[in-house]
Amino acid sequence: MIPDAVAQQWWSATATWRLLHCPASATPAHAPTRPHAQTPDNVGSVAHLALQTWVERGEWSHPECATRLQERFDEVATEHKIDPVRMHQGAATRARLKTRASQLAAILSSTSSDIRSEVLLRDESNRLFGILDIAGTGSDGFIIDFKTGRDASPDSSTAIEHQMTFYAHLFQASYGTLPKRVIVFSLRQGPTEIQVTPSMVAVLLDQIRAANLTELTVARPGAHTCRFCPKRMTCQPHWDAVPGWERPDAIEGVLENIERSSSRTTTALIGGRWLTGIPESALPSATVPGKSLRAVRVRCRNDSDPAEWTAGNTTHIQVIPR
Repeated sequence: MIPDAVAQQWWSATATWRLLHCPASATPAHAPTRPHAQTPDNVGSVAHLALQTWVERGEWSHPECATRLQERFDEVATEHKIDPVRMHQGAATRARLKTRASQLAAILSSTSSDIRSEVLLRDESNRLFGILDIAGTGSDGFIIDFKTGRDASPDSSTAIEHQMTFYAHLFQASYGTLPKRVIVFSLRQGPTEIQVTPSMVAVLLDQIRAANLTELTVARPGAHTCRFCPKRMTCQPHWDAVPGWERPDAIEGVLENIERSSSRTTTALIGGRWLTGIPESALPSATVPGKSLRAVRVRCRNDSDPAEWTAGNTTHIQVIPR
């Protein structure tokens, strides 16, 4: 059992992965609930909403299943007044949905399970919860996690194994047995089956229980752990560590100069380093020379002096009070 001190905390797969790798970055939930409905802000969100509708309507069993999935993508984009072509990887994701739909439909058609989408599962005794993209809950049960970006790459294998073992445990806690198939379905690479054993689940639960005894102020900075950490901007151990990384992806300093181009991007001189290609949406409104800035998920372009850095679609910039 989870200790009484954290009995009111609920942990997701992502939160427990952070808890094990850097407790300071972990944030538990107050209750095992689905996220509030909101306007999708990236192409992955649009694709997930399209998939949900496609599964719930049973369109995976239709002869034109690939066209139907692409149509659902277009409907979601239209509903939210989104132009996929203007979104990062929008056109490519739309095309991949049609290309990969038949593969996904074949998996769903190969089972007699009751197929559901966006399934909320929980383990009451350990205060764990998760939302499965697709689950088959019959005698030949399975779970599928749907990925649209690069997060199904070999570099993410440890995090993916953690996530899928976590989900397999939730399936077992809800239905009494581990799923027979545990699948990561990537739009880029297709399906990959993950082997999850009872011993893997037992080890993971022991690790989570032990980590729950750790102070949540303990920071263990690392390039993969920190990359999308929501506490990154204010985590001083991270800023102390990042210059020593093999490939630093963050800079900080006083804004010395700023230039806006007609292409709706900005170039800024931050602490003696030029950062180019900053999307208009990434620059805080209060950004003026003399302010202290921190920028994350940026890339060093060369070894010149001063170094030149470039921003991208995932870059985040924040004004930091002195």
